[in-house]
Amino acid sequence: MRAGGIDQSGPVPSSQIARYGGFVPTLDADVCVAGAGYAGLTAARRVSQAGATVVVLEARDRVAGRVWTHRAPDGTPIDAGGTWLGPGQDAAYKLAAEMGVTTYPTWAEGANVFAGPGSVKRFGNAPPINPIAVASLALGMARLDRMARRVPLDEPWNGRRAEAWDSRSAGQWINAAGNVPARDARALIGAAIRGLFTCDPSEVSLLHALYLNRSANGFNRLLTIEGGYQQDRVTGGAQTIADRVAADLGDALRLRTPVREITQDSNGVVVRGEGIEVRVRRVIVAIPPALSGYVSYEPQLPADRALLEQRMPAGSILKVSAMYDEPFWRADGLNGQSVATASPIEMTLDASPHDGVPGVLAAFGFGPHARTLAALEPAERRRVVLATLVDRFGPRAGDPIHYEEIDWADERWSRGCYMAHMPPGVLTQFGRALRAPVGRIHWAGTETATVSHGTIDGAIRSGERAATEVLAAD
Repeated sequence: MRAGGIDQSGPVPSSQIARYGGFVPTLDADVCVAGAGYAGLTAARRVSQAGATVVVLEARDRVAGRVWTHRAPDGTPIDAGGTWLGPGQDAAYKLAAEMGVTTYPTWAEGANVFAGPGSVKRFGNAPPINPIAVASLALGMARLDRMARRVPLDEPWNGRRAEAWDSRSAGQWINAAGNVPARDARALIGAAIRGLFTCDPSEVSLLHALYLNRSANGFNRLLTIEGGYQQDRVTGGAQTIADRVAADLGDALRLRTPVREITQDSNGVVVRGEGIEVRVRRVIVAIPPALSGYVSYEPQLPADRALLEQRMPAGSILKVSAMYDEPFWRADGLNGQSVATASPIEMTLDASPHDGVPGVLAAFGFGPHARTLAALEPAERRRVVLATLVDRFGPRAGDPIHYEEIDWADERWSRGCYMAHMPPGVLTQFGRALRAPVGRIHWAGTETATVSHGTIDGAIRSGERAATEVLAAD
């Protein structure tokens, strides 16, 4: 799309603005989408498919938001952000098929590794802790599942126990007497919550943790490879689907164009970004809640919506990708998955490409562990991470052919990953504002999803919902 003969593929250079008397060119469309993550791209695609015109404004120089695939020096795709798909995530698989993208199973053959205080052990289905602790772990997970089934997906704030569960943190529930009797089991469930929300269990509401459980149809599905949320990977990397959606949108998409201001009245909406102004009937805001609060709105947002955005921080995650000539751990009878309760690297997974060459291990630090690692000098952080991998997978893990890391809390247009979390009290007080349109402003993003909440699939579902809303509006 072009306006006044000016190529709008990025911010308008000052020389071009000067040629037009200092005025920023204005585009007219039916819908503007702020943010080209999976939520925004899906919304734009569905709006366009329905015959309406759309303009998408994205702050980054790429699409896919908190999903990011780039290439290692040898061309191997590296997923630095959201990566996996799993059963029940039908919207993501459907969009992948629609765009001609395939998936493949995450490598799961072989033993897992458990890194406890002072020891590293292999295990199969159950972690190598004492039988009482294993029973306690199963009991705690079953209790969480049972409680989660009582949380309404569409309106979790209206559940019978909503206020009681929202008044305490997930960490308080884990540590309360009798809920998870064994210490080792409490440590494992705490590590799981830390990994899912990328924050300490004390920072997230028990109700939000139960809601995530309910949206996945069970705690175990959130954590496992086969039959769980880590079951499949996208061929070519998780950004591949988004890249193809973006290609179809063509000139309707503008990169390096953050949205700064949204003004609405009874006649329509004006969206102002850097070097562009878009006049539309409706706007879909599909950027993380904490960042959407930095957009200037006129008239200002209702208090509940503004307060919600102020109270939904994203977590901290450090993701490391270590590449080797081959996935040597497989020949050693390991599948690349490790879990830990006494290490800043609490999880690893096999992140190798479909053909298994080269081998890639993805290693994660979550919440306070991520912040501790991020505070180290780069050389020291690399030393700590590789020493951890050596402890779990042997000396070959200490000599990768390529090493890279990303601290998502330091990313300007994300400020955390993989999703925002709600501390105690937020969901029951302000949750009603999460999806509710504000006049002509509609909201999308994985945080608004009721099914697959917090995932790529959830983002896609939220974009489809928002598209349906704007197409049905006057």
